This record gives sequence, C-alpha cells and structure tokens, in this order.
Amino acid sequence: MALINLHTHSTYSDGTLTPAELAREAARAGINYFSLTDHDQTGGWAELEPALKAERIRYCYGVEISTGLHENLHILGYGVNVNDPRLAERLLEFRGRRIVRIKKILELLRGLGIEIAFEELPVPQGRTVGRPHVADVMRARKLVPSRNQAFKRYLAPGAPAYVAPNGPTVEEAIRAVKDAGGKAVLAHPGVVAKVMDLAAWKAAGLDGLEAYYPAHTGVATAEFVSLAARHGLFVSAGSDFHGPGSERDKMIGFEYSEERFSALKELFI
Repeated sequence: MALINLHTHSTYSDGTLTPAELAREAARAGINYFSLTDHDQTGGWAELEPALKAERIRYCYGVEISTGLHENLHILGYGVNVNDPRLAERLLEFRGRRIVRIKKILELLRGLGIEIAFEELPVPQGRTVGRPHVADVMRARKLVPSRNQAFKRYLAPGAPAYVAPNGPTVEEAIRAVKDAGGKAVLAHPGVVAKVMDLAAWKAAGLDGLEAYYPAHTGVATAEFVSLAARHGLFVSAGSDFHGPGSERDKMIGFEYSEERFSALKELFI
C-alpha cells in the first residue's frame, strides 16, 4: 500500500529534524509521496531533494504560509517554483512580520519576569522564527516541561504573552502560491472551521482542502471530502509532522490512490 504525507516541517522553520533527517524518517515510515512545507520558507528543499531521491520517494515542492486571520489559518502551496524570485521576496517579507511578532512576545515575557533575548532563539539567519522557538528556550531553561506547556501557560490565545498573528491575508497567501505556479490548499480545516469561507477563498484561487489530517475523525474527514467536492476543490493529506520533542512527532501516511489524489499527481517528481 502506497502512503502519502504532504505536510511536514524541518529545522528551516519549527521542525526538529534537518531536511535530510526528515527524508530518512519518511523512508522509515514507508512514505511514497512526500512534501516539506516549512512555514514561510522553501530553503530546506536544496538539502531535502537529493535525500528524497536517494530514498526513492516521490515528492512535490511545498511551503506553508501563515495568515493573519486566525492562529491556525494556513495556506499550503504545492508545486511552487522554489526558485521564483517573487515568491522568495514575499516569503522574506512574511518572515519579517514574524520577527516583529516574536519580539513583542519577548517583551510581554519580560514583563512577566522571563528574560529571553531574541538572539538566544535557536534560529539560524534566514530561517523562519516562530513561537515554538520561544518555547524551546523556556524548556531548555526548565521553565516548562514541553512546548505544549509553554504554549498553554504563556504563548497560546488567552495566555499572558500571546500576540495575535500578523501574517498576510488569506487572499494574499493564495496569490503568493498561485503566482509561483503552485496549487493553494487550506491546511487542517478542522481547527479553522468557524472562520472558513471556502466560497470566497475559492474565488480568490484556492485549489484544495487538506481533508486527511490526524486530528480529523473519520466522520470529519468524510465531511471535508464532501465539502471540497461541493466547492470544486481537490483533497490533500498530511500529518503536520514537526519531529521529536515537538509533540507532533508521528510520521504517518495516508493511503494513496491515484483516483483520490488525481489533482496532485501531475505535481510529483
């Protein structure tokens, strides 16, 4: 049985495995169709692509763009030209917005008596910074036992150091993907169901819906497959793997069939 997983993260954003390690993990899990979708970042593909070829795993280029509408309203881009200069320019600007947000979070933490300098965050130059990196510093200092607890106590909506996302609009994220030759897919719809506007986003160029996702029950998955069909969207599948120590550490795949994922077939290398 062939398996597909088109939603994963590496150390180029908030994952804990390098792209090469990610390829090996995918191979161990028996994944046949794969994508790396780092947040606002495509830099990991230069390292990942030869590793996937060595493992004989088929793949499509990917990215995940975080919007400002909702904490979890993300647009996945598949088949994008990772060397497109306009896409690189846009992603650089989106990553810059993230830096502004993280510095505001650090200011709030300082007010709570937790001093973390931006330079302490474990993020090499040019990569994507996010709240998980703040959580990792807090965990390293033994202020919290896990990323999850750092979010729960300090960084999630309603917590004392939370700052709302400041990313692009959903329409801007879709346009960034489309202008780079890609297909735009709404990530993990189950967690953004209350703010979903598929009709408007379809009009803006949305192509697909990540119906197959670990947090979706069988009933929810069937509902999203039906919803996608009603709006003329294709379906995709991904685990949102972030690696060991992330609490999103299960590299799993979903059963692949050409009929179910026919719209993605042309994107695979």
